[in-house]
Amino acid sequence: MPEFRPFSRDTLRPLAALNVHDEQTSFVASNLMTMAQSIFEPGSEIYGIWEKATPVGLLAVVDMSHPEADLDEGDNPDGIYVWRLMVDTTHQGRGYGTAALEFAKSLACERGRSNLVVSVVDEPGGAMPLYEKFGFHRTGRIVDGEVELVMRLV
Repeated sequence: MPEFRPFSRDTLRPLAALNVHDEQTSFVASNLMTMAQSIFEPGSEIYGIWEKATPVGLLAVVDMSHPEADLDEGDNPDGIYVWRLMVDTTHQGRGYGTAALEFAKSLACERGRSNLVVSVVDEPGGAMPLYEKFGFHRTGRIVDGEVELVMRLV
């Protein structure tokens, strides 16, 4: 069972060193970019995904109810948005992505949010099958060129 540790000065370098497969780089921003952008994303939180002492991935979420959250027209503030999810090349296919979604879902439930939201590049090799298998449903919206999915929690 992986551990989800909040991003910190001590975890910056190990998390920044993680990478997806070359053919997946158009699906998710680098961890370094996510860390940099988080400074300007009100309500964002970053978690390293760790298996014992080994970093295996990164999960970034945005609490859409944050008073300064940068919501698009039509966004429901009663949710947790899975902003970025990446699993390192050497650790893919081992359930870490699903564990990260379970963690994000637990955050949403603990905070009393009604929705877990994600957007995804819908291309071969992308994460759409993972999200749909987990129980997300397409909303019909395209946000920043990505297909929006939602999981209702209540």
